Amino acid sequence: MFFGSVNRRAALGRLSLSAVLALAPRLASAQTQASKGDTAVTQAPPPAVPPPEAEPFSVDLLVERARGMAAAAYVKPSAPPSISGISYDDYFRIRFRADHDLWRDRKPEFRAEFFPPAWLYPRPLPINEVVAGLSRPVPFDPAMFDIPGEHADVAKSWGGFSGFRLLWPLNQADKLDEIAVFQGASYFRSLGRGQRYGLSARGLAIGAGEPNEEFPDFTAFWLERPAIDDQAVVVHALMDSPSCSGVYSFTIQPGEDVVFDVTARIFPRTTMTKTGVAAMSSMFLFNVADPSPVEDFRTAVHDSDGLAIWTGKGEHLWRPLQNPRAHRLSNFPDEDPKGFGLVQRARTLEDFGDLQARYDLRPSLWVEPLDGWGKGAVHLAELATTKETDDNIAIFWRPEAPWQAGEAHVLRYRLYWGQERFASPDARVFRTRTGADAQAGLRLFTVDLQGGALAEGLDGVEVEVEADGGTVAWKDLSPYPLEASARAAFGVKPSASAVNLSLRLRRGETPISETWRYLWTP
Repeated sequence: MFFGSVNRRAALGRLSLSAVLALAPRLASAQTQASKGDTAVTQAPPPAVPPPEAEPFSVDLLVERARGMAAAAYVKPSAPPSISGISYDDYFRIRFRADHDLWRDRKPEFRAEFFPPAWLYPRPLPINEVVAGLSRPVPFDPAMFDIPGEHADVAKSWGGFSGFRLLWPLNQADKLDEIAVFQGASYFRSLGRGQRYGLSARGLAIGAGEPNEEFPDFTAFWLERPAIDDQAVVVHALMDSPSCSGVYSFTIQPGEDVVFDVTARIFPRTTMTKTGVAAMSSMFLFNVADPSPVEDFRTAVHDSDGLAIWTGKGEHLWRPLQNPRAHRLSNFPDEDPKGFGLVQRARTLEDFGDLQARYDLRPSLWVEPLDGWGKGAVHLAELATTKETDDNIAIFWRPEAPWQAGEAHVLRYRLYWGQERFASPDARVFRTRTGADAQAGLRLFTVDLQGGALAEGLDGVEVEVEADGGTVAWKDLSPYPLEASARAAFGVKPSASAVNLSLRLRRGETPISETWRYLWTP
């Protein structure tokens, strides 16, 4: 299980290939090698067998298929044949051959490549290409892969692909870079220009952060062939799980940020009380506010350092992530949120001191609902871990009203992979520190903010602090030696096992900063 057992590599089929690449330190220096240095290709030889027959394709047909699936009992996929002998290292020695790229014979810059069904991803999935309203399976051939000689025979038992990646010249006009990966359950990931893989998204989470979490699967894909000069590529996925079925459509447009427009059509089989929409997963091990649980030479280790929320009423919230000593769940009720996401605000090499993993280059991911989502809450799950290979952070939107069997739910939203989007125009938090005053029995906090109205100085600016589960003993506001910056500091005397803290700056009655939220536990 994702949260029952947090080792992401042990969760069979639940993370993309690039998830492992992005977060394994010894492979970090190879992450940028997903690009190809030469866009010229060699034509593959003609197929030895006739191409498969085409079938009519439309999203409406796919939606009716998913609706019919939800009306019937869930059928668990049969277990794939056992494939032994492929280790972690072996899997990453297998390479897809560029002369078999999908769309390699056309000028448009988009390409698609495919992953073998082995290691953590043994189940082959139907992957189809759509051209002019007709769908054909992408033919599978072990010859598409360069396979270490000792495993060449193993490839003969493969019956298809386990996922795919999309390529586009993201960083240089003459090089193709990986811009999206779909592999494992309903996981997918992307990144912005000049970045390395970090956090991941998934189509739907059910019971994330709780026992018996359910992992819906993307069970088949349809890739629409891009037209000449298309600026986006379209992918459709059929989803299935014991609780629901559905169809996801992704319009993926690369640029400075890579933007996914998502339409999710979900059909519950049962009453769903633990739905997690627009879910994403990340890693937070430590930073200056949360010391490392193990000895480490680095200043910080995390793919994301905070949860940002833009509420339906227009308030900007910032919740620093933590690596707690025990599993924690938090939620932030809202109605029709304007957006939320996991953000990496630490952006210099010295914020981390890691020349290999380069956590300063990890993407932020922002969700922008394109329709009103009604009442619900953004949920945050934080797990204790001692490993940077564990995805111990998850967030998602949970509707307030349960979804009932027989209903249909359509959600449209936009994902921005890259730099932080839609941040508060007011002062923003860039660092949180905490410590103890043992003599006074207080917990001390400093919150450093920058930007917005702080450029006008601190005249008339006050600190507003609330502590649910404690008493604020003192508070202070001082200039910080950076442009348009200030440090808010305060001491809290805890009176409960957990203290929910809130802080913002105001000038008169007008807030001039985002709202800092923090959950402190001893």
